[in-house]
Amino acid sequence: MAIGVFGSRASIARSRVMREWRMLLLGLFAIVLAGCSGTANMGSILSDTPQEQQAEPLAPLKADGGRKVALLLPLSGKGTEGMALALKQAAELAAADAGGGSLTFLTEDTGGTAAGAKVAAEKAVAAGAELILGPLLSGEVQAVTPIAEKAGINVIAFSSVSTVAAPGTYLMSFLPDQEISAVLRYATAQGYRNVAALYPKSQYGGIVSEAALTGAAAYGASISPAGRYAREAPQSSPDIARIATALQQGGSEQALLLPEGGEALRALGTSLESQGVASSGIKVIGTGLWDDEIAPTVPLVQGGWYAGVSPDLVTSFDNHYAKSYGSKPPRIASLAYDAATLAVAMAKSGNFSRQAITSAGGYQGQNGLFRFKPSGQIERSLSILEMSSSGPREIAPASEKFNAGS
Repeated sequence: MAIGVFGSRASIARSRVMREWRMLLLGLFAIVLAGCSGTANMGSILSDTPQEQQAEPLAPLKADGGRKVALLLPLSGKGTEGMALALKQAAELAAADAGGGSLTFLTEDTGGTAAGAKVAAEKAVAAGAELILGPLLSGEVQAVTPIAEKAGINVIAFSSVSTVAAPGTYLMSFLPDQEISAVLRYATAQGYRNVAALYPKSQYGGIVSEAALTGAAAYGASISPAGRYAREAPQSSPDIARIATALQQGGSEQALLLPEGGEALRALGTSLESQGVASSGIKVIGTGLWDDEIAPTVPLVQGGWYAGVSPDLVTSFDNHYAKSYGSKPPRIASLAYDAATLAVAMAKSGNFSRQAITSAGGYQGQNGLFRFKPSGQIERSLSILEMSSSGPREIAPASEKFNAGS
């Protein structure tokens, strides 16, 4: 179904009411392009004394001439409907804010399956889409990639599984391996080099485990002991008692990696505390899964660190979305906002190419500075956050520039 600029009359009316807010928003968060090339790593982003490269403003924009961008989402997928709707609404909001002109977004329902995503992509290509935003799930992305590649168009997907990235298929997501690298770099710089870990028995847990080993090797830390648990019953894991004992025998510079969120994090915290583990004796570190309403209520993670987006940026987007739709968005909605804003900017500049997407200076979006690597993975400049009972606070701000030549 085609929706010009996601442009229902109601949404356009909403956008006019909020014109003054949008002017501030665009001045603060507008996506900008740079005309340089290169790659970088998360360690260099957080370097204290880098040679830096500033993202530069766009040249004057020209009319987009009625170009088409597809949005592929699991709107009827089992368990994904709410998330998909939030992504769609955030993209609609971005298009109104950025002034999409005659840019048309073609919304296709993937149903949450690889087969559905394949059909949706084929429809989008047949309708003349020059860029695809989405899909959401890793299996869907894998199904869409060869169709888009054959058609000569690029994809900006929302999966957090880094292995589905590829040249021409870019992931607008929060990648746990980058979060782990950033927080380990910070923790080791503060003297925490002995890190125990508890990982969920899941694909996410496997990604985090591998990233932790890589980060530890890079920053001179050790990951030991390590254990796993079932997410549906984390408190029943026999590894909890073993790791709790090791933590109590460790020194003052002992850290514990808990890459978990929600009720599973609460259950882990309760179980570890019952085994004598306390936040006063160790430094707990985590991932972006701590970005929820439960983490601040878990005593064990009070004072803990994780890498993520500045709370000020999160609050700003949440408030903007809520003013339009009456509810707080899931964190993933901000990804669709940034992707749609980028699509509008590229349409106006007349360029959906890989070179434009992978601009080395990067883009400034609702979640801070980011850029796409030629490999398809995203690179973000992340803040280091400390958890408290009132929520996270920023203790080390994200870099505002990417390193030159990296």
